[in-house]
Amino acid sequence: MWIFLWIVVSVIILGASGWSLLILLKQKAAWEKYAKAKSLAFNKGTLMGPAEMTGVIGPYKISFFTAERTTADVRSRRYMTVTEISLSEGLVDGGVIGSQEMLNFMQTLDRLHPLPIDFVPWEEGAFVFVRSDDVFKAYLTPERAQVVLQLVKTRNADVIIIFNDKEILVRAETSDPMQDSDKIDKIVKRMTGLIDKLRITEAERTQYASQA
Repeated sequence: MWIFLWIVVSVIILGASGWSLLILLKQKAAWEKYAKAKSLAFNKGTLMGPAEMTGVIGPYKISFFTAERTTADVRSRRYMTVTEISLSEGLVDGGVIGSQEMLNFMQTLDRLHPLPIDFVPWEEGAFVFVRSDDVFKAYLTPERAQVVLQLVKTRNADVIIIFNDKEILVRAETSDPMQDSDKIDKIVKRMTGLIDKLRITEAERTQYASQA
């Protein structure tokens, strides 16, 4: 009886390990293909370790990597695929916008305070912390609010937008290992396209600086 149970458990463990390795290899192949197509740096990592890719596409810095996230009860961890896209062109003074999973992190940031959004159409589950209420209210038009919500409400992802007057960074975490280079391309194009709509003009930059 014990031998039979041992065999069953061994088969389950080996099967899970084999499946995880297959997913990892497919991920690495897709990331390498995308990196080559976009002239990004690709690091395949160790045999059982995750890959990374980084580089520049247009004005944007792009990074893909794997990170561990501790669950809310701190009893287990899970691996997340992380996409980070940054632009060395700031928005307004300083702030963060994120989904529910990012709220704990946002609450730890110094010099930022929560800002209830009641001056433009908004949705539950999207949280805002800023340094200057007046500056952010001037920046967040109804049109921009919709773009921000599209980013934060990205399907099957936890998203945070971090910005100041020098840079904007969007980070998305998902359990999807991203094993399709075409899907990766669509994700990057969607995110950079939305970030483009959040950029400000020089006239606006001057206006917001005077209000800070």
